[in-house]
Amino acid sequence: MNKFIYFSVAILLLALGSCKDFEAINVNPNNPDVVPPEMLLPPIISGAVNTMTASGGSRAGQFVQHIAYLGGTSEEDGRYNLTGASFREEWNGAMRLIKDVNQLHLLAKQNQMPHYEAVALVCKVYILSVMSDAYGDIPYNEAGKGDVAGLEFPNYESQQEVYELMLDDLEEANQLLKNADPSLTIKRDILYNGNISAWRKFANSLKLRILMRESQKLDVGEAVRSIFNNPLEYPVFEKVEDQATLVYNNNADLYRWFILNPPADGSGVNFDGNDRVGETMVDVLQEAADPRLKIYVAPTKNSYNARRTNPATPYVYRGQPVGLSSLEQNALYQQTGLNKDDFSVLGKRIRKENRAFLFSYSELLFLKAEASVRNMGVQGDAAAVYLEGLAASLAKWPQVSQASNEETPYINQGEAATFLARTDIALREETALEQIAQQQWIDAFLNGYEAWASWRRTGFPLLKPGPSVLSPIPVRYVYSDNEQNNPNLVKWINEHMGGTMPTHNTKVWFQP
Repeated sequence: MNKFIYFSVAILLLALGSCKDFEAINVNPNNPDVVPPEMLLPPIISGAVNTMTASGGSRAGQFVQHIAYLGGTSEEDGRYNLTGASFREEWNGAMRLIKDVNQLHLLAKQNQMPHYEAVALVCKVYILSVMSDAYGDIPYNEAGKGDVAGLEFPNYESQQEVYELMLDDLEEANQLLKNADPSLTIKRDILYNGNISAWRKFANSLKLRILMRESQKLDVGEAVRSIFNNPLEYPVFEKVEDQATLVYNNNADLYRWFILNPPADGSGVNFDGNDRVGETMVDVLQEAADPRLKIYVAPTKNSYNARRTNPATPYVYRGQPVGLSSLEQNALYQQTGLNKDDFSVLGKRIRKENRAFLFSYSELLFLKAEASVRNMGVQGDAAAVYLEGLAASLAKWPQVSQASNEETPYINQGEAATFLARTDIALREETALEQIAQQQWIDAFLNGYEAWASWRRTGFPLLKPGPSVLSPIPVRYVYSDNEQNNPNLVKWINEHMGGTMPTHNTKVWFQP
């Protein structure tokens, strides 16, 4: 009997040892339990950009009149018939993405990788700054933590508090990158190709954007000049190449305006859709003889076809009036003798574009010029900085390889120099803030979120709604219908907003 027991125990021990060996053999090195931080980075970066571009034309871009739709189409957006269901994916997509950002930050801390920790903080701030700009009060500290017990419904913070938390995170990112080993690199970095100093410039430039967002409500002068006047401690964008630009390099996740199959008519644009460039944008560019007109705007279909028949026929650029009903659109046709093909669609360069601009060098310079005009103690002459910003905006559109201006429109150095030398383009003291704001609005074409935020903060350019829209121009996104079931949002609304769920006409905190 004892021999049997000993034999059984021996067999059991041998089996256990074999199981351990078997488990070791069957660990798949290509499917590790812990994801390396760099594997999370590409989808986070592309997702962050998609957070911005998703509403570049469909909603924020319409509100700020970059884009308009033919009357009667896109009734929900163009005529401001908006509910929580209108903004469902804008909310859900960003909040899902923050879960991955939180995981990146956690893995970076656990593995003592400060450069990835800093990048996670910058990505979190970028995504949630877009969300707060649009929605106002949002969860920040508990955002993306629905998988954590007790945090299934995140608590909210006020927009003012969210901005301060973002500034703290960007300061931490700046210090982490400042003190990081210079031999380190950020792998699988599709934004800056692993360049730590570039991420540091992005963090500090983003900090300035947020500070200027607060500037109508708080005195931010000291914080703004401490960054602009101290480049060693706070490096920011110094040239166009520094700006945050994602270049798409595959066919699976392209910028939303990209045409994969060029049209058979050779125009390079989509004449058949219902989207058009807004009347205000086309008028502003045409009145200034701005070289960005040919970049942003295509000739009307009718003038394009007429020119193919007779090369002496000039191109016509005409923007679509915003917010028209079907009846108003038809009345416009009858009154003017025009039809849908007499209004301009997005230009060929935009349709060929494979870049998305998260934060341009020109935007940073316009913010600096504004800070100077508003006497925040920033070094440099406002008029000179303004022209530098305008030059940087034009420089975003260089020649593509050896393509002609007809094939792929671009702005050459001669055109830029001639435009910048005009006295009517120079900054004028009596209209300086209006000029700067208008240039930010032009520069941010198809970054609807940023143009919309700038317009809400500054009031420029002067935008008029359509003749019979259902409300004034929206100034916030409505919390998605599913988020309105969050008991902590309901509690926040009851305690801080008088118990009434905000609508698209309820101002956000940063607005004057």
